[in-house]
Amino acid sequence: MDLLSGLPKEVANNLMEHSKGIIETDEPCEKHPRYNKLLFPNGNLLCPVCYREIRDSLVTGEKSNEYFADTVEGRRKYLYKQSVVSNKAVLDRGFKTFFAKTEKEKRLLEQAKLLIEPIASGEAWTIYLQGRPGSGKSHLAISIAKNANALANGKRVLFMNFPTLQQRIRASYNQPNSSDSEGKFIDQMIRADILVLDDIASEINPMEITGRVTDFSARILYAVMDARAENKPTIITSNIPWADLKELLDPRVYSRMSYKNKVISFEGVNDKRKRT
Repeated sequence: MDLLSGLPKEVANNLMEHSKGIIETDEPCEKHPRYNKLLFPNGNLLCPVCYREIRDSLVTGEKSNEYFADTVEGRRKYLYKQSVVSNKAVLDRGFKTFFAKTEKEKRLLEQAKLLIEPIASGEAWTIYLQGRPGSGKSHLAISIAKNANALANGKRVLFMNFPTLQQRIRASYNQPNSSDSEGKFIDQMIRADILVLDDIASEINPMEITGRVTDFSARILYAVMDARAENKPTIITSNIPWADLKELLDPRVYSRMSYKNKVISFEGVNDKRKRT
């Protein structure tokens, strides 16, 4: 086919394979006069060389985006842009800002650091951090996730504050044009390489431990854990002791959260926010 002579073999083959509906015109290309323009099914008029240049630029752009996504800054940008939190400051926390003043807190800090390597390697642990509000659960959860992410090239961390996530999903029900949706968020949580689910079962009073997790919460948790259990590491924080959670959750959810489960109790740690 003279029309494609001089083009790289891959580009020529690509055009021939997708030539159905492509019509050669008598109009020469202003940029490449040797070639006549082609009328593509979508209405575009391009000569074969212009087609190659556009295709190559798109491929280059995709490769550049893939490269950036795998850089430290690209992974950091993903965490900050895609996570759902009421206060973005939580994403800035790390081990250096977790001030361990008591022996209990020092032990918790060391336990958390020991989890970095297995989480980074992709071991399908479900880490359950339990303690009263203000004890530092979220702080250590994001610290583990961020440090694991620094070791694991090509993996992405997502931090989802569960009460805020539920608010966003509920609000989307009355906003047909909203970019938020239950399906979108669930898909993001499933695809994340390292997921932090922060403050689940927040509807249960930790002082009384009564009632059950709502069907709405259970539905989201089931969808996420059904896909992640046995496949990807998940870090969960809650005010509810693990032993009590069994009576509050759908058995299917509890079963999946129990797979390769490691419980870290913050019992005995006072509210760190109240310290001076």
